[in-house]
Amino acid sequence: MKYAWIIVLLLIAGLFIGPLWDGNTGYVLIAVGNYTIETSLVAAVILLVLAVIVLRVIWGFIMRLVRGTAWGMKWFGQRRNSKAQQALTDGATALVHGDRRSASSAFNRSWQLRHDGTVALFASYAAAANEDYPQARKWLQHAPNPTELQLAETLFTLQQHPEQAEQRLTEIKELRQRYPQHPQLLRIALQAYEHLHRWDEVLASLTDAERLEVMTATERSELAERAYRERFLAIGREGPPALAAFWKSLSRDERRTASIRHAYLNVLKTYQLVEAADKIAARGLKRGDLKLAQLLDKQLLVAGIELRDYLQQQLKQHPEDGLLLQAMGQIAIATKEWALAERALRRASELVPSRRVWLDLAKVYSAQGNSQAALAAYEKAELGTH
Repeated sequence: MKYAWIIVLLLIAGLFIGPLWDGNTGYVLIAVGNYTIETSLVAAVILLVLAVIVLRVIWGFIMRLVRGTAWGMKWFGQRRNSKAQQALTDGATALVHGDRRSASSAFNRSWQLRHDGTVALFASYAAAANEDYPQARKWLQHAPNPTELQLAETLFTLQQHPEQAEQRLTEIKELRQRYPQHPQLLRIALQAYEHLHRWDEVLASLTDAERLEVMTATERSELAERAYRERFLAIGREGPPALAAFWKSLSRDERRTASIRHAYLNVLKTYQLVEAADKIAARGLKRGDLKLAQLLDKQLLVAGIELRDYLQQQLKQHPEDGLLLQAMGQIAIATKEWALAERALRRASELVPSRRVWLDLAKVYSAQGNSQAALAAYEKAELGTH
């Protein structure tokens, strides 16, 4: 405001000094009906400025009187609330469309017009989405429920510094008990549990992860497989009987879940429990609990009698099934039947070419001493070509 007045004064001084210096002050002629007014340009400008100032003073006085009345207070209050609500709506719309900076600006306008705790929460969320955590914390001071400050503070801190999860693990657990419906808290808790290899906590949280939809079905399945694999590995160190007993202790639905079955197969192969892995894979395929394509990609097949019989029966019915041929090729690799493996995998590479097929075929060629063919297969695996 100070600079504006300086500019106005300089302009007025220029109006005075310029014409006087030139010797021509100029004039203004105003004609209204039979009346005329003639004055100098400088005087006209000064009168105009004075008129504007007087009108502003009068208008301000009138508005003050109006605001002092019950009607005026109600009208201006409704006007401010309307503007604040519109700014809040604009901010929410911008947030939905992913424009977080515009949303933050709109929430700030709404707060200036009306100090509403809900607006402060929206503004805090927008600031956190922009990774402006200091500003997000400031907004939280105006939140309607101060007891939620600890929750928000923990969320902001772990988003900004995920490496602090180990020091705040107890706090995370307590907050999960107090806010079991909070998806963002659950997401951060799962990340912390996985980072710290707290697989029991991960498994205990998977049901809530599905209910609150904090991750996709694929992400949830992969996380469950990793967690169960670690659980099976730990129990397997006690010996095969302990591992088998734990598997049987799971519910029927758990044992039929593909991710859990994959994890169990992986650990059975790790501990070279071929007979058990053979039954789990073969019976899972027969019942439709497992998909052959996934077993092939994860290399979970073993050279067991029951699985081999199942695949051979399927090949009699579907001799040109590329996945069945690839499976037979992998089993032949396990039993070092290189000629059989080569025939099956070469045909599979024609029917269902994939990186896994070419890698398996390269392994067969290497075992046969055909380095040139092995190199060509490796190149095709890397390029993903046929």
